[in-house]
Amino acid sequence: MQSTKGAIVEASVQKISAIFPKKPPGLRFNETDALIVKAKTPEGLNASATFYFSLKPDGSFDENAMGSRVVQGRRHKLASFLRYYRIADNIKEFKFNECSSELMGREVEIVSDGGDAAIYVP
Repeated sequence: MQSTKGAIVEASVQKISAIFPKKPPGLRFNETDALIVKAKTPEGLNASATFYFSLKPDGSFDENAMGSRVVQGRRHKLASFLRYYRIADNIKEFKFNECSSELMGREVEIVSDGGDAAIYVP
């Protein structure tokens, strides 16, 4: 596995119903939104990461909301991503609708294995 640096070129919050005609198996009823992050290295390698969660009406999300361990794990993964890349110091106050533009240009680690690449999430 090889690790390189890249920059976020696109980030958006979308409703799962806008992405998929039918909710995929494995996603629970309380996972209604997705943060889709795309990054690119200077060499031209593309990588992406998708985080599923439930957006609150004020634009934030609750890392410790009720749900199965799988759902909580996905929320912790998103919170870990936001903390690791110093996008949000306080997860409870981070507003996705207002701050998604702040993600553009942020440096992230991209791991690749042959032809596949992904954004590193601790």
